[in-house]
Amino acid sequence: MSSEAPAGAACLTHRETPARWACRRCGAFFCVACERRTRPDALPMCPACWELRSRNVVDQTSKPSTAIFTASLVLGIISLLPLPVVMFVSLVVGLMALVRAKNQFEAQRWKPIVGLVLTVLSLLGWFLLLVLAA
Repeated sequence: MSSEAPAGAACLTHRETPARWACRRCGAFFCVACERRTRPDALPMCPACWELRSRNVVDQTSKPSTAIFTASLVLGIISLLPLPVVMFVSLVVGLMALVRAKNQFEAQRWKPIVGLVLTVLSLLGWFLLLVLAA
């Protein structure tokens, strides 16, 4: 988004500081203290263009998907059927959802827990049936 500033250019915000970058969008010169980046390896933006971007770009973490929690619950219910593949997938998805819920979605934590409990009960039930049948 930016390119190197020409020699002798001063930061628009900090007039006494030499500019490091020239914004390709608006042409403003800015120093290292003013640069804003979307990720560490991205080219920086000037503060004004960053502010404009923040008004127009929806932060993906502001509306996270909670589908994995519901999927974990549904798979836990379906795992009560005699389908070993579904039981395995239910365990994997349930554990992934539980780890994700631990980090940021406390209110959704009950779904993977219930899904995992149902899956474990199903596995125990099928194991007992196999043992009794043998």
